Amino acid sequence: MSKKNSVFKKTLVAHALTVAFGFGVVAVSLPTVVLAQSNAAGSIFGKAAPGATIQILNSDNGVRRSATADTTGRFQITALPIGTYKVDLMSGGSVSQSTTVDVVLGQGTEAVFAAAGGTVQVVQISGARKAIDISSTNNGASFTARQLENLPVAKSVEAIVQLAPNTTRGDTRFAGNGASFGGGAVTENSYYINGFPVTNPLTGFGSSQLPYGAIAEAQVLTGGFGSEFGRSIGGVVNVITKSGKNRWEAGAAVTWSPDSLRSDPKDIYYSKTGRTYNAATDGTLYLRRNQNTADSKQLSGYVSGPIIQDKLFMMVAAEQTKTDQGFVNGTRTATSNAVNGWNDQKTTVNRYLAKFDWNIADEHRLEFMAIGDAPVVNIKRSGYDYATGARVGTVTSEQTNRNINDNGNQLNALKYVGELTQDLTLTAMYGQAKSKHETTLVGYNATAMGVVADVANRVPGLSYTNPQSFTANVPGVGSNDLVKSARIDLEYKLNQHTIRTGFDKSKTDSLGGATTPGGGTWTYLKTDNPNIAIPVTGGSVPATASGGGYGAQGYYVSKGYYSDVTESHGEQSAFYLEDKYQVTKNLMVVGGIRYEAFLNKNKLGQKFLDQPGEINPRLAVSWDVNGDASLKVFGTAGRYSVPIPTNIGLRAAGATYNAVQYYTYTGTDANGQPQGLKQLTAPISANNEYGQPKDAKSFAAKDMKPTYQDEITFGFEKQLAPEWNSGARMTYRTLKSTIDDICDHRPFDAWAARTKTTITNENFGADCYLFNPGKANTFIQDISGKGDYRSVALSEADLGFTKAIRTYTALDLFLEHPFRNGWYGKVNYTWSRSYGNTEGQVRSDNGQADVSVTAAWDYPEVQRGAEGLLPNDRTHQIKAFGFYQLNNEWSVGGNLLLASGRPRSCLGNDPNPGNSPNYSNQAFFCFGETSAQNQLVPRGKIGNLPFDKRLDLNVTYKPTFLGGIAFKADIFNIFNAQTLQNVVEAYNSSTRMSANYERPLSYTAGRSVRFTAEYNHKF
Repeated sequence: MSKKNSVFKKTLVAHALTVAFGFGVVAVSLPTVVLAQSNAAGSIFGKAAPGATIQILNSDNGVRRSATADTTGRFQITALPIGTYKVDLMSGGSVSQSTTVDVVLGQGTEAVFAAAGGTVQVVQISGARKAIDISSTNNGASFTARQLENLPVAKSVEAIVQLAPNTTRGDTRFAGNGASFGGGAVTENSYYINGFPVTNPLTGFGSSQLPYGAIAEAQVLTGGFGSEFGRSIGGVVNVITKSGKNRWEAGAAVTWSPDSLRSDPKDIYYSKTGRTYNAATDGTLYLRRNQNTADSKQLSGYVSGPIIQDKLFMMVAAEQTKTDQGFVNGTRTATSNAVNGWNDQKTTVNRYLAKFDWNIADEHRLEFMAIGDAPVVNIKRSGYDYATGARVGTVTSEQTNRNINDNGNQLNALKYVGELTQDLTLTAMYGQAKSKHETTLVGYNATAMGVVADVANRVPGLSYTNPQSFTANVPGVGSNDLVKSARIDLEYKLNQHTIRTGFDKSKTDSLGGATTPGGGTWTYLKTDNPNIAIPVTGGSVPATASGGGYGAQGYYVSKGYYSDVTESHGEQSAFYLEDKYQVTKNLMVVGGIRYEAFLNKNKLGQKFLDQPGEINPRLAVSWDVNGDASLKVFGTAGRYSVPIPTNIGLRAAGATYNAVQYYTYTGTDANGQPQGLKQLTAPISANNEYGQPKDAKSFAAKDMKPTYQDEITFGFEKQLAPEWNSGARMTYRTLKSTIDDICDHRPFDAWAARTKTTITNENFGADCYLFNPGKANTFIQDISGKGDYRSVALSEADLGFTKAIRTYTALDLFLEHPFRNGWYGKVNYTWSRSYGNTEGQVRSDNGQADVSVTAAWDYPEVQRGAEGLLPNDRTHQIKAFGFYQLNNEWSVGGNLLLASGRPRSCLGNDPNPGNSPNYSNQAFFCFGETSAQNQLVPRGKIGNLPFDKRLDLNVTYKPTFLGGIAFKADIFNIFNAQTLQNVVEAYNSSTRMSANYERPLSYTAGRSVRFTAEYNHKF
């Protein structure tokens, strides 16, 4: 290379990266962004003589398209269903050259022809490694049906997500088995099936799914995604289903995971606190698990083919999974084990896909899909004896949950794709999805309150039996979510520009919520000093000795009750505009903006959160350094925002009752109910939730920014040889704004005093209000309680909070061997750091799933010591997977995970709460003999949980003498490494150390085996 060319290339690199970084917003990435693509399709591009005609044909589904090369010789055909295409270069009405390419989801595939005058050739590259996609710059990974079939992974979207770099499992207390993408909270992601949004609309935890065998390709984007994607600051999961082809196919499979080959799960023990009052529990058994059983069977089948050859196709798939489990439900010290200590649980998940594709004409295509995902859990409770390890008695209660804490729905959607001209393409979609949440209870005691009594808090000789078989909140009758979503995309090619624009809107109507079973819960407590007041969340309990009875010895009891049954509504709309500009033959720049607006309403249809719009700019640069797709340098920058799901309208913005009242007592009855009660306090609600409707005008601060994040990325991808591909990328994300609630009346009282405003409304400033933490906020408050609203402008200093901080920095390295010579393999290494004072929309350190209404920002004192390594931080991760075909009959596969453990924190009582709301176990103060002696222990400073290590292997046998038959055995966690995933981080129980502090909450699943027999036949 000449010195002049070298300088020229270095200058181009500098310009490309300067443009990427200088955009003014920050954004992350990794190879594969969908540049100028439908989010459910791919494209073919290439070079030919200017004015040449290119024709493509997918013989499997009859899709035909054509294009004309522009004045520079470039051509591009977009919005193509994934599959294999024959690409013909025409000359004088006949084919002069041909090549065959694979179109994959969200990527561009280059069709390469010989120089002008070359002979007719057919280059077959299906199944081989494609050249590096120079039109793609995003962060993540894609997995084809072939890869998923050969890798030992669980049959779920969640398992696919964990194969991608920059992802980690979320806290086990959260529903939906959600993942953290790039340090984000598990609710900050978007999920799509064939372009339709399927994220849980009520909670944001995970998504609905389809039969696993119906997945054609799954794309996991962990950053840098283009303007067509939104409503996510974490990641995007984009799934494309299989479709019918020109040949009839049918198949069936049976899968069995036997309990006899499943390792016993670890028992859970109390930690050793060393406190005399915890002597009865320290180091002892908390929950027996080694008697647990689990046996799972799955039946699946499909049929697909042409209803009309080349015109109308169908694909129908169904899957039923039945899992039978038996497990100890009660802890060793629970007082209701004789009644409900054992659970027999049967889980049935029925899923189906029906997809019809109609090629109306070569330029027009219509698709209809119907997806069903219906999980049903039946639980039968009976007694259990820890002393003998035996089940006792008959079934005492039964519960059937239909899509409770799950993501199932019934979805119908229609999509049109039309090439209006060679330069103008239209895609339009409309669909509806409905999720019902139902519970049937048998043996439910509607009048008996539940009982919670740690051993250290019991008066010797009294009965603390729990008569309530149901401990979880009971869902409201008729709970359901209805989502209506529409989307339209236009793409126009103009010289070196490909311009895309689109609009989409989703509306969600939710009816839901839950109540405490039996009318409440009695929780028995004890203080070491009955002669002093006890700080509790939201107030203070007078000295228990003043109440007499066992209060003289420090024993007291709380009565808690919760209810939030109501309606909630949400609307999300977005508009985007994007220009993909081929600056030179080797340099591509993609600039775009996305405008997103979010709206939430209460039961009465009143807007309580109206965010008219956030402009999210995006920029990507890709440089084909050598001009032959062997080395790509890329960078991206962008802004991303995320909405709040409708669940916020149930509790936070509804008429919620959530209060606790304290008493002393003189005894208990046979059902553990306290007797001789003497009231110590009125009901106390930390968030002023006494069942009164929230004021829609006051609930949220004015003109709030949505939760949004800036990210930046740069990297390279290099083809080392036809058999090897490698790359590296740097990622940086920073949270610029978040939404949570403040539950502190003090700034409002100070405003009234400062402005000399007379307040006659007793609820002035007393509720919880949505706001932007760490920023100035203006609230609307009724000063009289009669509609006399005033603007209460509070500065950052007035509110007393520090800036909201969450940064994610990562270095990714990968080495990949594409499927060639009978094997495929990939190794990813990620070094990352997730740091700040907020995890995001949810809070893992205390398992708080209340999206955007966590305790993290309720009052400033909670933030002391909150800055540090966040719960989703995993400093080192190695993910390696692949498969090898030994011969025509045998193949093996493997999947390895090595990941740093989660940071550990401690949450205790603040010893110097001042006049703050003073929540229990929410401050980073711990390790005192009493809560008054607690010391500051900043987030993440205790150390980390153990390294997560897991190896999965499989073997597949396809006998040639039995065509279409395959047998497979998967062994998960072959070394049975049951790693501790999370622990109790709450330090205090009343004023002293809790017996449960640092007690394990969960371990990774032990070794298990899955057998599969399947038959596939093409007619």
